[in-house]
Amino acid sequence: MLETKLDTVNGEIVFVETSISPILNDKGEIELFVAVGRNITDRVNNDAALRNLDRLSIIGQLAAGVAHEIRNPLTSLKGFSKLLQSSVNKEKQDDYLSIIMEELDRIDIIVNEFMSLAKPQAIEFEKGSLMSILESTINVLHPQALLHNVQIHLKHRENDVMLLCSPLQLKQVFVNFLKNAIEAMPNGGNVYISAERIESRRVRIAFADEGAGIDGEMLKYLGTPFYTTKDKGIGLGLTVSNKIIQEHQGLMAIESIIGEGTTVIVELDCI
Repeated sequence: MLETKLDTVNGEIVFVETSISPILNDKGEIELFVAVGRNITDRVNNDAALRNLDRLSIIGQLAAGVAHEIRNPLTSLKGFSKLLQSSVNKEKQDDYLSIIMEELDRIDIIVNEFMSLAKPQAIEFEKGSLMSILESTINVLHPQALLHNVQIHLKHRENDVMLLCSPLQLKQVFVNFLKNAIEAMPNGGNVYISAERIESRRVRIAFADEGAGIDGEMLKYLGTPFYTTKDKGIGLGLTVSNKIIQEHQGLMAIESIIGEGTTVIVELDCI
């Protein structure tokens, strides 16, 4: 089957699909060939239109994904800006301003990451403290946790674990996990964050909530682009998180029991 593009005498472009079949004689030898041509211009134009619609759909989904990822730090910025306005304590004001600046930096990182999807770039790793990243994550979402009557418990067996990582990107991942855990308990509850070494140079971090849990059939689709269990979600949070963890040579797994809660587990290399 051969597809060709031809110019007609009227200056139009026509796409032709040609099939060539051999005709055999009594001895089984090829005696001649028969060529059949068919005008497929309409089909080609329709296919091009569909591809264009697909591209527009993907652009729209990516735009929604950017909005979804930026919504987390924007929520923190709104909350801490209000606290900043109402506070007269200089020490607290400095703390709030520090968190606001961190969240602005995170928005910048998120935007740059989505822009880099078209042109992937190597991540610049640096030495980072796992406990500092986790504590910073908890500080960011502490107001939202209080609003939902959720208590966050951080437990770890070692004083600290050092990672070769991108701290801002890992914070983006952990904020997404913790935010999901809080939203899974609209009536309040506990979130348990744990970190422990499982090998000499490997650490396991777990985010466990006491929510309603996720059905096993739905669980296997989590992390698939644009698949979500939330009414207003668009399903890119876990996808982006998994991508970041993979770039850190790590692993992500989700375990859930209906009526008991969900646990997100991350394994990373440590120094």
